[in-house]
Amino acid sequence: MQQKVDFNAPSVVFSGILLGTIGVLSFIVQPGLVQGFVGQLQLSEAAANELAFDEMLGVAIATFITSFAKSRVSWRLILALALSLSAFGNLASALLLQSEFLPMARFVTGIGEGAIISLSFTIVGLTSRTERNLAAYLVLLLTYGAFGLYLMPNAFAMIGLQGIFIIWAILTLCSLYTLKLIPRSSDEREIPIEQELDVNASLKVIALSGVLLFNLAVGITWANLFLIGIEINADEQAIANALLISQFVAILGALIPVFFEKRLGLFKPIMKTILGSAIAIALLLDKPGYLTFMISVCIFNFLWNYGLPFILSGVGSLDNKGSMISLAIALQMTGLGFGPFLAALVLGNDGSYFEIEVMIIVLFLLSALPLFYALLQSKKLSEDNNLVSEN
Repeated sequence: MQQKVDFNAPSVVFSGILLGTIGVLSFIVQPGLVQGFVGQLQLSEAAANELAFDEMLGVAIATFITSFAKSRVSWRLILALALSLSAFGNLASALLLQSEFLPMARFVTGIGEGAIISLSFTIVGLTSRTERNLAAYLVLLLTYGAFGLYLMPNAFAMIGLQGIFIIWAILTLCSLYTLKLIPRSSDEREIPIEQELDVNASLKVIALSGVLLFNLAVGITWANLFLIGIEINADEQAIANALLISQFVAILGALIPVFFEKRLGLFKPIMKTILGSAIAIALLLDKPGYLTFMISVCIFNFLWNYGLPFILSGVGSLDNKGSMISLAIALQMTGLGFGPFLAALVLGNDGSYFEIEVMIIVLFLLSALPLFYALLQSKKLSEDNNLVSEN
């Protein structure tokens, strides 16, 4: 008989949260990284977005592959390969900064990161308090992101992009020690899985399309916040300071589900997140002053990290074997990855951020339609099932 594992054990939850952070070491500081590509490598804004896309494309591909492979291959083996691949990609990036092969090195890094992200979210998604544990994960990565964005201008001056990539490679390799704490598969789950909801495939596809649209908006925003800020205020450190403050505000947003996830439900947090994020970006449409920029990024970062656990948990609840949350993460990474690619297409060579901002607002508003429809239908189905079981 296969040994059972308590997915709610602190060691398992901690390992999932830590690996999730390792998987997004570069993404969570992407605004600073994209600016580094511009400042350090003398790339255009469009070319810098394309380089960010190369990595995120690898992430997106790997999350899809992992979402299907995880039911057939040991999670520990997948993570061992993924951590090694991510570390190798970062080391290769450090050595190939001025080479035409740098995009390939970032793509390889993304492949490793995508598998790490997919499995870490699957582990956290199978815990009994998904929203709380996802929020705890966000608190950890946001704390790293806050200090990372703040220190990046000085880090570029002291160790350059090469040094940053080497540090990321070392941190990734150190995470190999968590493998002994990770379950080998969802079959090791100690608590019996309840009867699966009879949610049809079309409803699942609709819900996942909402995740994709939402994260396309987030991906475009996150990759370009630094550059949008530079257009408002040319002082790089001032923009880094604004993003630092927004990261600490985001931590407050992520802390709310940690303590109050059972009281808030799903619909109100998701609605506030989508509508509030669209309003925050709308504040940037008329090239505002620095204070308005700071307020806008703080609202956006607060709401994104407040609402994300509810969106992922809601979509993940459409099944109870971890498949939907795994696919949701795959589409999240696809959206975050193709965000910079879409931004590069719209920016062209003259860098028109007005069109970028309008596109972000439209994507946020469009994401509300499939998400709310799918979750309302799922709620109705669950209520009908409860009535049948009571009778």
